[in-house]
Amino acid sequence: MNEEDEDYYPDPEDFKEEPRRPPGPLAHFPSLRHGVPAVISFFVCYLATVAYSRYPVGEYLWVNGSSVFGGHEYWRLLTAIVTHTDLSHLLANALIVLVFGWMLKAYFGWIVFPFISIAVGLITNTITIAMYAPGIKLLGASGMAYGMVSLWLVFYLRHDVDHRVPVRLVRAVGFALVMMFPTTFDPRVSYLSHAVGFGVGLAAGFILLPFITVREPA
Repeated sequence: MNEEDEDYYPDPEDFKEEPRRPPGPLAHFPSLRHGVPAVISFFVCYLATVAYSRYPVGEYLWVNGSSVFGGHEYWRLLTAIVTHTDLSHLLANALIVLVFGWMLKAYFGWIVFPFISIAVGLITNTITIAMYAPGIKLLGASGMAYGMVSLWLVFYLRHDVDHRVPVRLVRAVGFALVMMFPTTFDPRVSYLSHAVGFGVGLAAGFILLPFITVREPA
């Protein structure tokens, strides 16, 4: 052992734990009051679904290529989002809209839900009916719902500062693979609308990242 080794002593500072950082905004549980817009949207969907199945006005609620591009009945792009074929169809979309509507509103404000989410739904319906044959009818909020999920994933990747970027990526990709991709095929379901909605939501999320700020959701 040389003289330099005998004079070396470890620095106590090397063994101190790093101070804990305050939790990021996504670590705070959001107040339930932020779920009110999502609950209201559910009841609007319920009323439109009942009207579609029971009353003549239901003929004005669905959308297809002929009605929009040929008949210029543009309101159908919106009414088709809130209208579902039956209650089981509505309930299949309700969980996503309620949960992600609540979280988007809580962490990112009114502009993301309901306004940007509805815009994503309108764009999704327009693209989808343009890709379908003109007479195929489209109903339901699933395109908007998938867009809301991809919006959330983009904002999550940006603002979940409690975890390193690779961890965020694994969580986001894992969630998308498990929850968003179908395991069964139902000919009544518009999987095209799901895919388009997810893609539109991703594009909207990345475009809006510089302008949307995360906030304390309490």
